[in-house]
Amino acid sequence: MADKSKLGYEFPPHRLEVEKGKIAEFAMAVSQKDVPEDVNPIYTDEAAAKKAGYPGIIIPPTFPTNVMFRTGGGLMGVVNALGIDLARLLHTEEEYEYCGSVCAGDALTCKMKVVDMYDKVREDDSGKSMEFTVVETEMRNQRGELVIKARSILVER
Repeated sequence: MADKSKLGYEFPPHRLEVEKGKIAEFAMAVSQKDVPEDVNPIYTDEAAAKKAGYPGIIIPPTFPTNVMFRTGGGLMGVVNALGIDLARLLHTEEEYEYCGSVCAGDALTCKMKVVDMYDKVREDDSGKSMEFTVVETEMRNQRGELVIKARSILVER
């Protein structure tokens, strides 16, 4: 079970470059399209993104999950640091607040923090509880501007 003493724990900042190829791969993976040509061109073509009003190739809406779990040593780093049993882990919820746009070529500095840990008794009369761990990640671009706040809830069943 998660180590409750980790409430408030801040992972070391992680910096990464937002790569054009990774954006295209992610867009294709979540688009449920079989061919790259069917993916929205704002995720693959700079001219199309600019025509749509973006400064460059933009990230898809759920791309921050990909970024977030590179912070803290990746998902396994987070699991290990918090003492979570991987075999009992459920990733249940993601929430994003966009404060600016993120484009290919941006360099993001990500800071992840454990902001809440709590138990909930299951509603199936078993008396068993589940442990919830809430992590928030702030992502700032190369100019130091806050561009995304992400919130993720992990559950140990």
